[in-house]
Amino acid sequence: CEAVHPIRNWTDLKRRVGPYRRCYAFTHAAMPGEPLVVLHVALTEDISDNIQSIVREFATLDAEEDINKINSAIFYSISSTQTGLQGVELGNYLIKRVVRELQVGKRGLQVLLC
Repeated sequence: CEAVHPIRNWTDLKRRVGPYRRCYAFTHAAMPGEPLVVLHVALTEDISDNIQSIVREFATLDAEEDINKINSAIFYSISSTQTGLQGVELGNYLIKRVVRELQVGKRGLQVLLC
């Protein structure tokens, strides 16, 4: 389902869901167990000038997040999994919801959509 930054193996998956990463999904009861939209977010100290470094770099899975080092949320990948829903603004809805959630959790967080 990931077209821009495909998940090729377990290492790629760990990079997407480990420390300083968040993965959000929009689901519906009519399709249990299958997300309609998937959004990947990197929580960083600075805004990166290179999206590839965000996709490739990750903290080790046993690392503990230091909330004081997080001041930016970079939304680097969003995928709609259902071709029949193209044109429906589900991704936009999910992004707005996640932005609100992240801003409530950490005041002063910068949000960047890539």
